[in-house]
Amino acid sequence: MSATIPAEGPSAWFPFPPPGPGGRARVRLLCFPCAGQGASGYRAWQRLLAPGIEAFPVQLPGRESRAMEQPHTTMDGLMDELLPQLRHQVRGVDGYAFFGHSLGALVAYEAARRLEAEGLQPLALMVAAQRPPQLPLGREPAHDLPRAAFMTTLGLYGQVPAELFDDSTAVELAEAGLRADFSIVETYRPPPEPLLSCPVTALPGLADSTLPPGSMRAWGDLTTGPFTFRPVPGGHFFVDERTEELVGVVRAALG
Repeated sequence: MSATIPAEGPSAWFPFPPPGPGGRARVRLLCFPCAGQGASGYRAWQRLLAPGIEAFPVQLPGRESRAMEQPHTTMDGLMDELLPQLRHQVRGVDGYAFFGHSLGALVAYEAARRLEAEGLQPLALMVAAQRPPQLPLGREPAHDLPRAAFMTTLGLYGQVPAELFDDSTAVELAEAGLRADFSIVETYRPPPEPLLSCPVTALPGLADSTLPPGSMRAWGDLTTGPFTFRPVPGGHFFVDERTEELVGVVRAALG
């Protein structure tokens, strides 16, 4: 599928351009949400990071304003559509960086890997609540499990509304998109080389029951640049709960 490059302003991929007057930003931060979530979760970051850093939430197919679109099930399929959009965004600013939560961490890493190979090196990659992709999954793949087993796996992550398990309509609406997201996570196998050269910051949740926090130290093996390991209090969804603390981490990572 050919990709349509968005004009400046809202687009399907970037529905929340930073508010305020235009002009050249010092840094543009592309923000990728976790499985099942959309770009709106990063709206507060735009206010907290401005004016020196532009938070640009990325809306993937199948979420929020794009709920009627077919979600991708593989990283390669997603990158075929996403990379042209990112190239357009990162060439218009002084520098750019990535932040990704869970699924979004893997998407951000793969995007950074491909763009850096093209000579478009990010200033930094920040990844939260996700195992490094060279490590084994650590559990049975869930994306093709029967519904009851799949819902049980979702429950391990916390913050899954209890009514989702009792409302068959809600299950049907959410299930396809979540299965697609889990498929990307569980089938992604990046090549071992080349390594990134940009700085990488790994942010595990200290109470994340789905991921041993120490395992995120292995993100440092994926870059020749500086590596920072920064545990954060909270579970898998600490990104939604500790916004101001994370904004401080972002500012430190971007100097």
